[in-house]
Parts: sequence; structure tokens; C-alpha cells
Amino acid sequence: MSNDDKIENDLYRENLKIAPVVLRIGAYFIDMILVVLILSFTISQEQQDKVARAYESLLNLNKLELDSNNSQNLTTTRNLDSNPDNSKILNDIRKEAKEAIDVVLIYLLVCALLNILYNFIFLYYYGASLGQIIVKIKVVNVYNFDKPSLHTCMKRSVLKYILGTSLLIGFFPAFVDRFNRTFYDRMSKTIVISN
Repeated sequence: MSNDDKIENDLYRENLKIAPVVLRIGAYFIDMILVVLILSFTISQEQQDKVARAYESLLNLNKLELDSNNSQNLTTTRNLDSNPDNSKILNDIRKEAKEAIDVVLIYLLVCALLNILYNFIFLYYYGASLGQIIVKIKVVNVYNFDKPSLHTCMKRSVLKYILGTSLLIGFFPAFVDRFNRTFYDRMSKTIVISN
């Protein structure tokens, strides 16, 4: 008897139903909205402006042109003149780009940590995230259909962020798997069931 057959028999014996993929997608979008709301309330307006300026600065890097009589671009923020020594301008651009990249990377790190912590805390204490609670599904251990352990919750939360949220490849197996399991479900030995 394969592992999948054993899971199927155990699910039947316990009278449990696998959560449909549509409910899981709905729960995921609810969770993403909640994380964005939490993030927007925890980051001050000054920090949000700093991130916006950094992003705009990075977008403007590709608008540099060599100033000549033939090409005039009104959207250019900085023009390099025909002088062979533009080192001061280029150093300013490098410095601005580095500062902008630093701000954006710190912001992305905060987003990642918040996402992982959100999933971990709710999964560990409630067996489901807020989105999963709303759509009435929960995550259980595949062996005993109980709430996942601390280690399993952390592993699943980190894998969900890396494979699911950032790379968007973790969700694809749910569409073809017999039990609608994602990569991070398989790797953390969990399964999502309907309440």
C-alpha cells in the first residue's frame, strides 16, 4: 500500500474531506490582503515615502541620456554632457542607486519576515491562518490529522513564503495532486482539510 493510499484510507476512516483548491486560493488572497494591511499600518508614512522615492529613483536610472544637439528628451532627469569627465555625476548616480536598493531590500526583508511570522503564528496556535479560518479549512499533520508541531509550522511557513509567495511555483502541484497538496505541504508532511 502506497503512502497516498494510506492517507486516503485514514481520511475516509476519520470522515475528513480535502479542502478544494478554490478555497485554498481564496484563503491565500485573504491572507495577502491582511498582511498588506498589517504592513501598511506598521510602516510610517515617512518610511512609505522613502520606499516610494527609492523605487522612483531606481526607475529613473534608465532615463539617462548623453546630452547632444541631436537628442533632447524632456523626461530626462540628469543629462551627461559631452565632457569626457562625468565622474561626479556618475558617482552621485551610483550613490543614489545604492541607497535606493538598500531601502527596497530592507523593505522586502520586512515583508518576508512579516509574511512568515503571520503564517507561523496562526498555523501554530490555530492550525490555520485567518484566511483559512474564514473559508473554513485547516492544516493538519498527514500522519495523525492533528495540529502541526512547532517545527512543522515553521518549516511550512518558510517553505510557503519561498516556494509559494516569492517564486509562485509552490502552488502548481495542488492542481494535479490527489490531495491538493502543494510543494510546501508535501515537504512539511501536512495536508489541508475542510472543517
